[in-house]
Amino acid sequence: MREQHGIHLLYNKAYRSKEHILNQVFGDPWESFQRLPAYFYVLEQPNPGTMTKIKIDLKIQFKYGFIVIEASIEGFNYVIKHIICIDAIHLKARTSGVLLVAVCKDGNEMIYPLTFRFANFECTESLTWFVKKLHKYPDHEMLVSDRHNGISNAMEAIFPNAAHEIYAYHLA
Repeated sequence: MREQHGIHLLYNKAYRSKEHILNQVFGDPWESFQRLPAYFYVLEQPNPGTMTKIKIDLKIQFKYGFIVIEASIEGFNYVIKHIICIDAIHLKARTSGVLLVAVCKDGNEMIYPLTFRFANFECTESLTWFVKKLHKYPDHEMLVSDRHNGISNAMEAIFPNAAHEIYAYHLA
């Protein structure tokens, strides 16, 4: 700001200005969490069989969310090999958290999304909750993950008969 516009701006003020603009453009992320039940309801209405779940804590604060769209399950049941890859992605936004995804590959070797789960952090409890929700759907021949302790514990508890493998990248 000083070099381009000749304005002396302290870091703290620049950060607050950036946050204000982000709230103006994208809205407050905490308000977005409050709108999730309405969004999930609207998502389920035109998509029969779609399942969404939200888990809250004793203080009625968001803990986990789960989305599986029926079209993804139908495609998985009829077209996709029953090999599911599960991994977590740490979100770097203002709210942070974790996005857990379950994906497969279709006949063209393209990534096929199956379901999503998001939570405030990655732990065995939230991962077990996700895998239990996933268990209500198709049969699984093999599950592949990065062998995070929470994912491994959840998969072994919920899918004891499925083969559990590790990503070659993590093995290396």
